[in-house]
Amino acid sequence: PTAEKRTALVIGNGNYTKVEPLRNPVNDATDMTRVLKELGFEVFYGTDLNKEKMEKLILDFGRRLSISGGVGLVYYAGHGIQVKGQNYLIPVDASIAEEDEVSYRSVAVELILAKLTSANNKLNILILDACRNNPFSPEWSGYRDVGAGGGLAKLSPPTGTLVLYATEPGKKASDGEGRNGLFTESLLKQIKKPDVEYDQ
Repeated sequence: PTAEKRTALVIGNGNYTKVEPLRNPVNDATDMTRVLKELGFEVFYGTDLNKEKMEKLILDFGRRLSISGGVGLVYYAGHGIQVKGQNYLIPVDASIAEEDEVSYRSVAVELILAKLTSANNKLNILILDACRNNPFSPEWSGYRDVGAGGGLAKLSPPTGTLVLYATEPGKKASDGEGRNGLFTESLLKQIKKPDVEYDQ
């Protein structure tokens, strides 16, 4: 029988120009891409992307997934924040002076979920190694959102989509001291093991 198609999107943003850069996301994304290719995935890959390039890569991935079907996997490492219960991934050149500008200057996780849902494939996995503190919040006047404590909001994914966080929703994740973040370092080891349940 023909092996099931596997398509992945991998983005690692670390070289931020307006806020604190992150040491590991580019390494995380590079290593994740290598492992996913070993596991038979076609990978759409990008690092240190601006908003336009992030969105283009997401759209290209979405189109391919809708054609190939099978399994879709999205991995993101970098700054991510929540505002009013919505999660956003931060491009490397983003400058966000106030909370109400987030939706215009970053990439909504909902865009990725929409592409995964409309593909109508068998299984989707969304991995967010982005539960870090909000790098913009000290400059925001009157910032009172629940996201002020850091971390991402819990998602309610559609049926057939698994969401894995680097840490519990609403909590912050560590960037790690070595080549990879703590979450991705473990994930790289576990993802190659056959017949392991996703929640383990």
